[in-house]
Amino acid sequence: MDQLITQLGRLANTPQEQALIAATVKALDDRYGLSRKIEREPGVEDIIKQLFGRLIKAYGELSRIKGQRILDIACGSNTSQAPSFVYIDTPFGEKKIKIPKVEGYTAQFEPWFCRTLLELEAQPVGVDLGDLEAEAFEHYPVDLGQVGALDFLPDRSFDAVQDSRLFGSPEFTAQFPERDDRHRIAQEIVRQEQRVLKEGGVVIHSDAGP
Repeated sequence: MDQLITQLGRLANTPQEQALIAATVKALDDRYGLSRKIEREPGVEDIIKQLFGRLIKAYGELSRIKGQRILDIACGSNTSQAPSFVYIDTPFGEKKIKIPKVEGYTAQFEPWFCRTLLELEAQPVGVDLGDLEAEAFEHYPVDLGQVGALDFLPDRSFDAVQDSRLFGSPEFTAQFPERDDRHRIAQEIVRQEQRVLKEGGVVIHSDAGP
């Protein structure tokens, strides 16, 4: 954890931001066993780096995230299955992470983004078809393959949105092997992101976008 905190601390502009990063990483370890999961699956560390990098790029300072209502589409779950590899773009470079065991659960697709936002005192909302029952953040079971699946979310109700890694998940590609279907779903997600985002809101990251 100390090495991860030190590396992430290089992204901060002030000692206060460095302290906030350290406190957040330690909280993720205390609550969700982050260090144990990194030891078992080294790719989890790169996921954490990616998420912190995206937040800092979008907001400049992590302290600005407090109170923000943020939607994470395809947030991940506690029943996510492992693909053969994932691409991760971190502030320290892009990596292709091979997953040695491609059967069964992986910690890399747990809802780390919403968990991190919660520790930063934001108001995360996660949507995913997997199991999120034990999570402390607001969450909804949603089949993102259905047009209108996010219509229940009010217009202009989020300060920021993100979608990430839905299109690379093994469950999604198995359900929608045809490229045209995946393109249709991407268009629907972009439409929904534009609809629910407040005026002047932030798109933190979107795999569905151009």
